[in-house]
Amino acid sequence: MGIKKKLGLGVASAALGLSLVGGGTWAAFNDIETKDNYFAAGTLDLDLADVNGFHSRFNLGNLKPGDYKTIKFNLTNNGSLAIEDVLLTTLATNDDFTNGENEYVDDPEVEDNTYLEFLDQFQVEILRVDPQVQATAEDPNFFLIDVNDNVTLKTLVEGNLPTGVVTTGGKLNLAPDNPNSDKWDGLPANPSETETIEIKIKFKEDSAVGVNGEQDQNKYQGDSIDVTFSMEAQQWEGLEIETDNDGYVNKNEESHSEETADDVPDVQ
Repeated sequence: MGIKKKLGLGVASAALGLSLVGGGTWAAFNDIETKDNYFAAGTLDLDLADVNGFHSRFNLGNLKPGDYKTIKFNLTNNGSLAIEDVLLTTLATNDDFTNGENEYVDDPEVEDNTYLEFLDQFQVEILRVDPQVQATAEDPNFFLIDVNDNVTLKTLVEGNLPTGVVTTGGKLNLAPDNPNSDKWDGLPANPSETETIEIKIKFKEDSAVGVNGEQDQNKYQGDSIDVTFSMEAQQWEGLEIETDNDGYVNKNEESHSEETADDVPDVQ
């Protein structure tokens, strides 16, 4: 082998060695910082409590037209978040209805009534007693539904409330709307407030006469239905926390907590 060939082989070997070094790991400076964060959700908890001396639900049988009953219950905020709305939904279907046996059921001249027709026999009044505003019957905020609104259980089930009834998203709002102080709107967790709701339901008296001189309401004899009042509590809108301190958001306990929180104190 000549000298030129030997020199060429040495250069090739050197190049391969460089290649192996280039594929290795390089050392470099490094610095990692961490920041621990804490997130805890509040609680939205509506409680329905009995009022002394009153039942908090209707459980009635053997009714006749003209009979009526009033129930009372308290809306209480047992959570840590303020409640803006308490929306009432009334639920009943044909599956909850029993068409009672009476002498008119098989009468070809008397058409069987439906569950909605039976629900329409019960007139509804709903009022709220707000101790913070000392509402009276003359206060427009006192009655949510009064007798002149002509609302029945059928109206509530269908969600077709008349224009004179104030609603939120088409539903009756049982939470207080205080015209004198925003502090008491809704159900704040702080300050603590209890709202008393009264519901009066009356079996309507209808003097209309139908077939063979019989009262039209005769066909409802023996009928029964299960009706559910569902109350949905909703929070206030979210707010921007403008403090750099991690801490408990006191503002979320108060009415109108969707407003900007200017000060969020440290966790106690």
